[in-house]
Amino acid sequence: MATALPWLTAVPGQDELPLGSALALATLSVGLYLKVFTVQAYILSFVAVLFACVKLRKETVQAAKLAAREEVVSAMAAAKFDVKEARVAAREEVEAALAVMKHDVKAARVAAKMDVEEANEAAKIDVEEAKVAASEEIAAAMAAIKRDAKAAMVAATNDVEEAKIAAKLDVEEAKAAAREEIAATRAANKLDVKAAMVVAKNDVDEAMLAATKDVEEAKVAAREEVETVMAATKREITKARVAAIVAAKMDGEEAKIAAKKEVEEAKVAARDEVEAAMAATKLDVKAAMVAAKMDVEEAKDAAKIDVEEAKVAASEEIAAAMAAIRRDAKAAEEAKDAANIDVEEAKVAASEEIAEAMAAIKRDAKAAEEAKDAAKMEVEEAKAEVMAATKIREAKLAAREDNPERRLRRSSLASAGLPPGKKYHYFLSHKKEHSTLGRQPESLAMAVHDSQTLAGFVGFFDVDDLKTITSEQLAEDVRRSCAMVVVLHDETCASSWCQFEWKAAELAGIPVLCIIDANHACRTTVLEQVKQCNPHLMVNQWISYIDSYRHDASSQITDWLHEHATQS
Repeated sequence: MATALPWLTAVPGQDELPLGSALALATLSVGLYLKVFTVQAYILSFVAVLFACVKLRKETVQAAKLAAREEVVSAMAAAKFDVKEARVAAREEVEAALAVMKHDVKAARVAAKMDVEEANEAAKIDVEEAKVAASEEIAAAMAAIKRDAKAAMVAATNDVEEAKIAAKLDVEEAKAAAREEIAATRAANKLDVKAAMVVAKNDVDEAMLAATKDVEEAKVAAREEVETVMAATKREITKARVAAIVAAKMDGEEAKIAAKKEVEEAKVAARDEVEAAMAATKLDVKAAMVAAKMDVEEAKDAAKIDVEEAKVAASEEIAAAMAAIRRDAKAAEEAKDAANIDVEEAKVAASEEIAEAMAAIKRDAKAAEEAKDAAKMEVEEAKAEVMAATKIREAKLAAREDNPERRLRRSSLASAGLPPGKKYHYFLSHKKEHSTLGRQPESLAMAVHDSQTLAGFVGFFDVDDLKTITSEQLAEDVRRSCAMVVVLHDETCASSWCQFEWKAAELAGIPVLCIIDANHACRTTVLEQVKQCNPHLMVNQWISYIDSYRHDASSQITDWLHEHATQS
C-alpha cells in the first residue's frame, strides 16, 4: 500500500501538505479501489452475457453465472478487505500526519507564545521605562514648579516685607520730619511769641518810662512854674509888704488893709495859678497815663495780633505738615497697595505657572497614556507580526532553497550586472559606535553587508572600500550606487557623516531603504528623529531587524535591492 500511494508518505511540516488535502487524497484512493473492483465485476458480468449470447447450454451459462457470481463475491470480499486495509493504513497515516502536524502546531504555538511573551515583556519593559521616565520627568517638573513657586512666594514675601519696611520707614521718616517741623514751628512760634512779648514788654516799659519821664518832666515843670509863681508871689508879697509898710507909713491902717487885700488877692491868684498848674499837670499826667495805657493796649493788641498771626501761621504750617504727613501716609498706603498688588500678581503668576505646569504634567501624562496605548498597539502588532511571520517563515524556510523564482532571480542577478555608470548595487550607510551599545551597530551593518554579498550584490561598505574618509569621495561613491541601505538606531541621526550621505542620496535621486535595529531601539523614537532630520528616508517601507527573524529581514532586503538596484 505504501508503494501504491506514495503521496501518503509525505512528512507533515516539511512538504507543507495540508490536512484537508491528505484527507481528500485518502478518500480518493479508497474511491479508486472501489471503482477498480466495480469495473472488474462489470467485466465478469459482460463475459457472462457474452457466453449467454453464444447460446451455450443453460447448464454452462448457469455454471458461468455461478462462477462469475462467486468471482464477483470473492472480488467484492477482497475489495472490501483491501478497502478496509487501505482505510486502516490511511487512517494510521492521517493520524500520524495529524500527530506530526499537532506537534508542529504546538511547537509553532510555543514558539509564537514565547515570541509574544518576549514581545510583551519587551513592551512591558518599554512601558515601564516610559512610565519611570515620565514619572521622573513629572517629579522633576513638580519639584521645579515647587521650587519656582517657593522662590516666587519667598521673593513676593521679601518684596512685601521690603515694601512694608520701606513704607514704615517712609511713614516714620515723614512722622519724624513732621514732628521736627511741628517742633520747629512751635519753637519758632514760641520764640516769635516770646519775642513779641519781649517787644511788647519793651514797648510797654519804654512807654511807661516815657510816661514816667513825661510825668517827672511835667512835675519838674510844674514845680518850676510853682516855684516861679511862688517866687513872683514872694516878690509881689515883698513888694506889697514894702508898699504896705510904705503905705502904712504913709496911710497907716488903709495901707495895711489894702496890703492885706492885695496879699489875699495875690494869694488867691497864686492859689488859682497853682491849682490851675496842678490841674494842668494832672491833666498832662492823666493824658500821659492814658497815652501810655493806649500805647500799652496797642502794644498788647499788636502782640496779640502777632501771636494770633503766629498761631495762624503755625496752624497753617501744622496743617501743611499734617497734609504732607497724610500724603506720605497715603503714598505709603499706595505703596502698600502696590506691594499687595505685586504680591497678588506674583500669586496669580505663580498660580498660572502652576496651572501651566499642571497642564504640562497632564499633557505628559496624556502623552504617557498615548505612549502606553501605542505600546499596546505595538504589542498587538508584534503579536500579529509574530503570528504572520511564523507562518511566512515556515513557508519561506520550506521554499527558500527550492524556490524557482529565487533561483531565476539569482541567475538573472548574476547575468544582469550593474547599470551603466554605476559601481555598486547599494551604498551601506551606518554609524559605527553607540554610547551604550559600543560597536554593535557596526556589527549589524557588517552582517547585512555580508548577507547581501552572499546574495550576489556588490555593495559599498566603508570598512572594506574606504581607506581615507573625505566628503567628496563619499558623495562620489553615493552617486555611483544604485540604491542606499541605511542601518538605523536611536543615535544615527546625530552623525553628521550619515546626514551628509543621506543628503547626497536625496540630491542624486537614489532610493533609500531603512533597516531599524528593533532589538535595541524603539521604532517610534527613531521614526520621529528621521522625520525631523531627512524625510527622504521615509519614502520606502522600513524593515525591522530582529535576531529571531534575521533571515526574513535579509530576504526582504534582497528582494528590495533586486527591484531597485539591478538592471532589468
